[in-house]
Amino acid sequence: MTILIVAEISATLTKNQHPDYTVVLGAGLMERKRMIDLKLPATFLCLARAEASKDFGTSSHERRVAALVYRLARQLGLPAGKARQLARAGILHDIGKLAVPVEVLQKTAPLSREEVALIKTHSSAGHHILRMPRNALVNLAAEIALHHHERFDGSGYPNGLVADAIPLPAQITSICDTYDALREDRPYRRGIPHDDTMRIIVNGDNRTKPCHFAPQVLSAFQVISDQAKMIFDTPIEQYAIGGA
Repeated sequence: MTILIVAEISATLTKNQHPDYTVVLGAGLMERKRMIDLKLPATFLCLARAEASKDFGTSSHERRVAALVYRLARQLGLPAGKARQLARAGILHDIGKLAVPVEVLQKTAPLSREEVALIKTHSSAGHHILRMPRNALVNLAAEIALHHHERFDGSGYPNGLVADAIPLPAQITSICDTYDALREDRPYRRGIPHDDTMRIIVNGDNRTKPCHFAPQVLSAFQVISDQAKMIFDTPIEQYAIGGA
């Protein structure tokens, strides 16, 4: 299976007039609008690294989220093959951050209203980059990229979808992304310990609320919380995407 998406990445970056677009993609992808055949799943890992190099410098977040998506999907009763597909697609949930200026992604001070709005465009940008007719896995990744910041109560973005209007793959990726984002050190704060992170997800704080997640997804995540801690605390190189 091959995909031709490098041109979409380049066009998206060019459209947004980001001077660092060639640096983000790396030496092998520097020619503007160049079409390259990329094979899966290694392709997805490479693209995740490209996005992460612009955001926090490593692809550990993306890979941990993918590993956690697999385990949550299995807890929810999805077959192993389907769960593995969700994990592989979910690794690109933040690919649209390639279209956000690095100085915004790595800013340590509070973001302005305009900068927050700019970061929120990464969902739609990711969908634009990944849309690919007749490729089920890439289209699944595009769907997750578009909807992983939707919230069950309708308070999310970009479309304010409510409840089961949010595709299940995006619901699964959303809570896994939230957990890992809270645990991870960010430019503007230190990471939060596991027990505190789970309290935030289950009970809420000033930003994250339990009503953001489907009840059955939240319940399943609580069941696998020990696995979530293990995934975060173990070097990600020891985990295969969609492993046992």
